[in-house]
Amino acid sequence: MVAVLIDRQLVEEIRQVERATGRTDLLSGFVAKLEESVADFPAAFADSVARGDDKAAVRAAHTLKGTCRQLGALALGDLFGEIESAAKAGDFIAAQRKLDEGAELIARSLEALKRA
Repeated sequence: MVAVLIDRQLVEEIRQVERATGRTDLLSGFVAKLEESVADFPAAFADSVARGDDKAAVRAAHTLKGTCRQLGALALGDLFGEIESAAKAGDFIAAQRKLDEGAELIARSLEALKRA
C-alpha cells in the first residue's frame, strides 16, 4: 500500500485554526520549520551516529516522523518512520540508504505542503 502524500483533512484543520485566529501564516510557518528540520537532518543524524549516540539518531528520526504526520505529510512521516526503525535496529547504513532513496519523496512532499 502506498501512503497518501498529503492528508488534506489534516491540512484543513490547520487552515481552520488560521481562520479562527485571524492568522494566515500558521501552515506556512510550520512547513518552513519542517523544511529546515529536514534539511538539517542528514548532518545531525550522521553526527549522532559518528558520536555513538544512537538514541539521538533515533530521536531525530522519530521527531521528524511525528512532525510530518501532524502536518499531513503522511508518506514523508512513513519515510522517517522507516529511518527510525532502521536506526532502532542499529542498522544505520539502511537508515541512510532510506534517506538517500527518499530524496524525491521529500522534495515532492514539501512542495505539496507548500501548495496545500
